[in-house]
Amino acid sequence: MLASMLAGRVFDPRRIPGLEAWWDASDSASVTRDSGRVSQLNDKSGNGRHAANTSSGSTQPTYETGARNGRNVARFVAASTQRLTVASSTATFKFIHDGTNSLIVAVCTFGTSSNPAAQFGLLGNNAGASANHGFYMGYVDNEGFNNATQFANTRGVVGQLNSFVIANDTITPNQVNVFECLNDADNATAGNRILMRVNGGSQIGGSTPILSASTSNASHNLQLGAWGNNTFPMTGDLCELMIFSQHPTADAQTAIRRYLGRKWGVTIP
Repeated sequence: MLASMLAGRVFDPRRIPGLEAWWDASDSASVTRDSGRVSQLNDKSGNGRHAANTSSGSTQPTYETGARNGRNVARFVAASTQRLTVASSTATFKFIHDGTNSLIVAVCTFGTSSNPAAQFGLLGNNAGASANHGFYMGYVDNEGFNNATQFANTRGVVGQLNSFVIANDTITPNQVNVFECLNDADNATAGNRILMRVNGGSQIGGSTPILSASTSNASHNLQLGAWGNNTFPMTGDLCELMIFSQHPTADAQTAIRRYLGRKWGVTIP
């Protein structure tokens, strides 16, 4: 019943408890442009967590109209270290890595070819380093990994992760993917601390040692298109992104992925 109520045209993520941020590049009214580039992507959750880059020029992603399923996207190029940053957010998104249940759902593309041979940061706040506090989420196609999704929570200790998952052959480069991550950094079962799903497929769990989650603020502000502090920048399109500070019900999760699949032209089971 909930899935049918939330699906289709009446769907609104703000009806789902725990919504902390919602960035939607297809909504031109929520995008501030600077000579064809994105200077700010407004947070539609009502929480005011806007992602911005006020440095005019090449470090701002471009705004591409009608690029994916006839909808607008923010397009990032790694070579220009393009990114958007949520200011003063080291405490705001601490819940993602500190043991609080959370859900991240992203619609995006990675790379511009079938074999980008690169590592791209979709979003994060730890600069991709275990010595920092926070998390990262993205794509890797190098060093023995092939078109893989990845997510990790770090705890400020060199060489030690709280939780980590990487899954090969789960992403089709340069195609739109719906990328979900259920996060529970204090789960007693290591394999259940991170549960990923791509395009409505089976959940993919991690396999890391039981190490405590960090309760410190993130080391850096949250960035879209990078992993914090301008590291591991992304090449690809950011279509839409939602972050929740709890696990929505199974029906609500189904409604979210089906809504995004219809909107962005991704087949969801």
